[in-house]
Order: sequence, then structure tokens, then C-alpha cells
Amino acid sequence: MPNEENIVPYQFQSGNEAREAGAVGGKASGAARRRKRSLKDAADLYLSLPVSDRRRWNKIARRGIDPEDVDNQMAMIIGLTEAATQGDAKAAKVIVDLLGDTANNSGGAIEDDPITKSLKETIDAVTETDQNT
Repeated sequence: MPNEENIVPYQFQSGNEAREAGAVGGKASGAARRRKRSLKDAADLYLSLPVSDRRRWNKIARRGIDPEDVDNQMAMIIGLTEAATQGDAKAAKVIVDLLGDTANNSGGAIEDDPITKSLKETIDAVTETDQNT
């Protein structure tokens, strides 16, 4: 068990000891990266599954969403949009951030999109108002 008495800095270890310690750290780092990637893959898988609740599926389909696109990710976006339109500044900020990522991926800057810029200004104003109260 490492503690102050038995930890030896790398500069005082032999080459083999430093190499072995680095290999152990590298293996632990790789395991953590794989765990994180598998968690992301699981989230992607779940969000791509169709909506299982029939009432929610019907509610989404009535909005004109193509039945092939009715999945958990779409349900989440609709929920965020509903919350934002009812005044939830945090939900609106999430949507603006998502739109910003899309704009940046397509080559355009978020500031170039007038709708996104207007939304961002409104959210900033609401956030400032919330902080002042």
C-alpha cells in the first residue's frame, strides 16, 4: 500500500522500476478509457432505441415526427424544447449548446446563425434576471 514512507519518485527509481510503474499506470488508464467508452456506447444504444411507452410515442408522432425517427433521443429533445418554451433557462441553454455544436460541425460559427444568437441573448438575459433575484 503506497504511503509517504514507501513512495519513491521516478528520478530515484531504477529504469526497470519506472518502466513497470508506467506500464501499470498505462494499463489502468486504458481500462478507464474503455469503461468510459462503453458507458458512452450504452447511452448511444439506449437513446437510439424506439420509445417504449405507447402514449409518449403517439404524442411524438402527432407532432409530425416521422415514425422511424421516434426514439428516446427525439423524446429527450422534445422534452427539452417543451421545458425551454415554458421558461426553463437551463433547458434552453442545453438546446443552444446543441445547436452551437451542430453549427460548428457544419463549418459555420454559432454567432453567424441569427436564431441561435437571439436565443442565446434571451437566455443570457433570463439567467441574469434569475441571478439578480
